[in-house]
Amino acid sequence: MAVLRFFATIMAVLWLGATQGQSLPPPRIGDQPGFTRVVLELPKDATYTLEPLGAALRVTLPGQSVAPGIHFASLPELAGYVLEQHEDKAVLILLTPQGVTPRSGYKTMTLAALEGNGQRLVIDLSGAFVDTSPLPPPPGFRFVKANGRRFSVVVDAGHGGPDPGAIGPVAEKAVNLEVALRVRRLLQEAGVEVTLTRESDTAFSPDKRTDLTQRVALAEGKHLFVSIHANATVPARADGWCGLEVYYYGPPGARPFFPPPAPLTPTPPVAITSSPLDVLTTLAQPGTLDPGAQPGPEDVNPIPPQSLPTPTPQMNSARRMELSRTLASRVLSYMLGATAAVNRGVRSADFFVIRYTSVPAILVEMGYLSHPIEGQNLRDSNYLDRISYGIARGVLEYLENDHPLE
Repeated sequence: MAVLRFFATIMAVLWLGATQGQSLPPPRIGDQPGFTRVVLELPKDATYTLEPLGAALRVTLPGQSVAPGIHFASLPELAGYVLEQHEDKAVLILLTPQGVTPRSGYKTMTLAALEGNGQRLVIDLSGAFVDTSPLPPPPGFRFVKANGRRFSVVVDAGHGGPDPGAIGPVAEKAVNLEVALRVRRLLQEAGVEVTLTRESDTAFSPDKRTDLTQRVALAEGKHLFVSIHANATVPARADGWCGLEVYYYGPPGARPFFPPPAPLTPTPPVAITSSPLDVLTTLAQPGTLDPGAQPGPEDVNPIPPQSLPTPTPQMNSARRMELSRTLASRVLSYMLGATAAVNRGVRSADFFVIRYTSVPAILVEMGYLSHPIEGQNLRDSNYLDRISYGIARGVLEYLENDHPLE
């Protein structure tokens, strides 16, 4: 009986191999500026399905065979891949530290084989592959719980005048202003009074310390302060760092947290919680969510203590910190929902403009100008519309649901 079972097993293996044909070659991996390219050589009549799983992209190949195994790549967009053989199909699982969703993280195309009659399935992976389609006309926002209250917000277009900020495909000061003007329009349409720190390529003063002090002073008597910026990092990290961050002034060493994307259609208030996907992504490649550009000497306490503005005590510092954190969560959630960009989290920092305001304040980093693809996204008018809507919608949801009664 044992001999019969042995021969039956051998015959089954031979039959499976005959029906599946020759094993596919392993995928080819190419490290490109801002993305990773994966190429699969397939028979001409092969079919496939792709399933984004957040921290992985699963490619199912019916009727194909592969050599099972685990392979490491250690690239910003691809930690590695797993090949699995099932009875009637092969499966390729791409481990994607920057994440994939139905709207973002990957692009595909099929090409003819370089030799023979086969085909090539090309999968490009990057966290900077985001939703740049035109934003559908959003429904008008209407205050319900906060109906009848008059809110006033300062929107700060970071840098300006002699200070260009970060430089990429566009100067940071220019894209900051583009988005600030859009955010003002959206907030005003909802009935919010908006004060811009600048409406053109200007600054309060060529002296950075004076300029920042004047910006902070505009928050006196207002409800919120929102500073808009774009990020950058050193060339050695430029290919791998992309995504959205929102900062608030908080305790030193506070850990970042990662609110989930919020839907763009009207819903009940969004619960601010960490996403399990973000935990998986962090585990897949430690260091992906590094803090990014850190405050420079001109941004952190640039003014001698005796010259610092003294905020009007509209609320105590602990309460302002708590509300700033909540505001940051709301804004990042809606930015993520609008763009499907990489979630780099809500973080605390000692930036001057969020430390010395008298009201809840945040600093938005809307992407990395230094990234080869995300820098180009920040020139795309559709994408700027999505960024702007996310910021404005987050502010409005905060005012509706979270800002304390006066």
